[in-house]
Amino acid sequence: MGIPSAQFRETIRAALGRQSGPPAEPYDVLAEEFPALEARAEAVRERAARETPELLDRMAETAALRGWNVQRCDGAEEALDYVTSLARSLGATSVARSEQEVFETVPVDAAVAGAGGLCWPAVYDGPSSRTEVRQRLAESDMGITGADYAIAETGSVVVLPRRGLSRLVSVVPPVHLAIVRPSDLLGTLDDLFALRRLEHVRNGGDMGSYLNFITGPSRTADIEQTIVVGVHGPREVHMVLLDKE
Repeated sequence: MGIPSAQFRETIRAALGRQSGPPAEPYDVLAEEFPALEARAEAVRERAARETPELLDRMAETAALRGWNVQRCDGAEEALDYVTSLARSLGATSVARSEQEVFETVPVDAAVAGAGGLCWPAVYDGPSSRTEVRQRLAESDMGITGADYAIAETGSVVVLPRRGLSRLVSVVPPVHLAIVRPSDLLGTLDDLFALRRLEHVRNGGDMGSYLNFITGPSRTADIEQTIVVGVHGPREVHMVLLDKE
């Protein structure tokens, strides 16, 4: 069943313009050493900081095209007003959130409480708590996360794995809200990979087991090639895009 492996490899070689075997020269970026990687990453950060106003506009436009409900906010106070309004409109009684730095300046727990709900941190505290957290997530009306990175090119929010943080916050509840700060913004996927490549080398080859890219609501076309929203993840996604921190 399927395409024979030899034919598959030959198709890939043809697409890459190669005759056989591995490439004669490795991809140049993979051959870069630590100083070059640091310089590349610093250039990415400097460009993102310089282009922040343009990246905010581009992120808002691209994210909306990808299915995000985008709300531009001047600061934390406006962001909290939006969280309160959304929680109230959903009648949310249980709201899960990730454990991320953004919530130190945007205290969503109080905003959800103001709408009559409970916002709780979905943090694993050992094997016994994993089952409890997952059960509570399954019963939550909304999940709120920050963004480790936000890619203007694709309208994507990226969340990195870390100890205690459940990526299920953005997957299991039917509604997901992401708070994006100006400092989270990058222009392109190439910018992201440049930064992650540096971390890969800096950490001795360990940069986590996955990257969680969130690009609009969950979609699938498994059944008769008809797009259905919300089957494998949230049916509704909101992005609070902070114009300033």
